[in-house]
Amino acid sequence: MSRKYFGTDGIRDVAGVGLLAPEVVRACGRALGALLAASGTEARVLAGRDTRRSGPELLDQLAEGLLDHGHVLSDGGVLTTPAVQTLAREEGFDLAVVVSASHNPAADNGLKFFGRDGRKLPDATELRIEALIDEELANPRKIGRSGHRLADPAAARRYVRFLREVCFPELDLSGRILVLDCAHGAAADIGPRALRSFGAEVIARGVSPDGLNINAGAGVFHVAELAAPVAVHSACIGIALDGDADRALFVDECGAVRDGDHMLGVFAADLATRGLLDGRALVSTVMANIGLVQRCKQLGLHCELTPVGDRHVAAGMDRLKAVLGGEQSGHIIFRQGSRWYGDGLYTALRMLEIMARTGLSLSALTAPIRKFPQCLLGVRVAKRVALDQVPELMQAQAAVEARLGADGRVLLRYSGTELLLRVMVEGPDEATVAAMGEELAVVARRCLGAG
Repeated sequence: MSRKYFGTDGIRDVAGVGLLAPEVVRACGRALGALLAASGTEARVLAGRDTRRSGPELLDQLAEGLLDHGHVLSDGGVLTTPAVQTLAREEGFDLAVVVSASHNPAADNGLKFFGRDGRKLPDATELRIEALIDEELANPRKIGRSGHRLADPAAARRYVRFLREVCFPELDLSGRILVLDCAHGAAADIGPRALRSFGAEVIARGVSPDGLNINAGAGVFHVAELAAPVAVHSACIGIALDGDADRALFVDECGAVRDGDHMLGVFAADLATRGLLDGRALVSTVMANIGLVQRCKQLGLHCELTPVGDRHVAAGMDRLKAVLGGEQSGHIIFRQGSRWYGDGLYTALRMLEIMARTGLSLSALTAPIRKFPQCLLGVRVAKRVALDQVPELMQAQAAVEARLGADGRVLLRYSGTELLLRVMVEGPDEATVAAMGEELAVVARRCLGAG
C-alpha cells in the first residue's frame, strides 16, 4: 500500500520541513477538519504533545485547519500518547491528536491520530486523509466556521485517576522503591505522579525537559544505566520510558535488563495460569527472541509472529482475538473487552501488580525466559532500496545464515520511522552474533549508507 505522508506511526519528519512543513501541517489540519465535518456535527478533538520545542507551533498549525471547520479542540498540553488515547476513549472524543516523534531525537517530530476508541485510524482512513491533504495543498480553502480551542489543564489528573481507580483499584505499592526514567519526555511530570499515587517511593530521572533533550542520554535506549541507581536505592525495579511513554523497558533488582520478550513471557504465563489468556495465544513480531517462542511452547501457548510495528501486532490480536501482544522494544498491548492499552506506565503497573500478588521479584518472574544472544544494529541509509535489489547484501546475508545453520537467524528490515536499516543477528553466543552483525552492517553501509 503506497503512502505519501503516513509511516508506520503517523506522520513523522524533521520539525518544520518536509512532511512537517507549515503548509503541509496546516493542510493536514484542514483535511482532518473536512473529514470530521462529513458527519454533519461539530466534532470534539483532544490534543496532547510531548516536550519537544517544536510541539506547540506544530499544534498551532494543525489547529488552524481543525478550527476553520468549526470543531472544538481540547488542548491537554504535555501528555503521554497513552493518556491521550485513554481519555479519548473514556470521554467520548471524536478524534485524538498527539504531536510527538516518540523515541526519535529532539529535532524530529510527528503527528499521530486516534479514533474515538483510542486506537490508530484504519488504513483506509489514513489514505483518505492523505488524499484530502493533497487536495488542500493544491487548492487551499478557508471555510471560516471559527471553532473553539480550550485549554484542558486537568487532563493529566484525570488520566492518573483512571489508572488508580479503574485499572488498578486494589494495587498498593507502599514500601516499594522504584527508579523511573522518563526520558525528559511526556511522562516527566505524569509518570512519577502516577506511580506515587499507588504509594511507591519513586526515584525519578529524566524529568527535566528543556525542549531539546528528549530521549538524550535517557529513556529506553539507556535502560541499562538504571542498574546503578537501582542498586544504590535498593529498588525492586527500574523502569525506562520513551519520549511519549507508550514503551517501557525494565531493569530487575539485580541490574539485569528485561525487555519486551521477558515481559510477554511473564504476562502470558500469569494470564494463562489464571485462565485469562484467550485462545492460549499471544502476538509478537519477527524480532521476538527464540527464547520467547520456546517459553511459549513450554507453556503450551501459541506465539503468533507478525511484521514489526504495533499496528501489525494489534491486527494480529484482532485476528486471533488475543488479549496480549507486543514487541521486544517494550511496546506491550493488552486488550480487556473494548479497552486496549499500549501504555508504558500501564505495563509497568501490570508487572508491579504481579510482583505484589505473587511475592516474586522481577528476576524470579523472568528467569524461565532463556534468551538467545542478539545483535541489533542500525545503519543510516540514503534511501530505502528494496533489499532484494542489493545483491552484495543478499549474498552477505546468505553467507551468515549458512554459517549459523539451525542455531540462529538473520533479519534485515528498514525502520518505519527513520532512514535506518535494522540489522539483527541471533545465535548461540554474543561474540559470534556481534561479529556477524558488524559484518553485515559494513556491507550495508557500503551499499546503502548515507555517507
